[in-house]
Amino acid sequence: MKKRMRRAKRFSKKIAKGLHVELKETIDIPKQLKNREYKKAGTQVVDIFKMVGLTLVWVIPGGAVITATILKFSHKARPSAFHPDIEEDNAKEFLPKNDI
Repeated sequence: MKKRMRRAKRFSKKIAKGLHVELKETIDIPKQLKNREYKKAGTQVVDIFKMVGLTLVWVIPGGAVITATILKFSHKARPSAFHPDIEEDNAKEFLPKNDI
């Protein structure tokens, strides 16, 4: 039981970090548009739509199980902050220094 609790705690921390990164990236969209970084801004808008879609699935009855299954098997459904190879780069860029 303790092992599962530790795994759930670790998982929730990863989700919280990913959401924090997505929030910071979303806040940076106007700055990216001002600097003509349209590709980065477009990628972030797509990530926002992915998060909204997953949230809508989460709300329906049994949605937590469906959302977990989608995220486990479909890597394209994950926002960029939740990709394992990109996650570390994003975390270093957007998280405070003491969290890394």
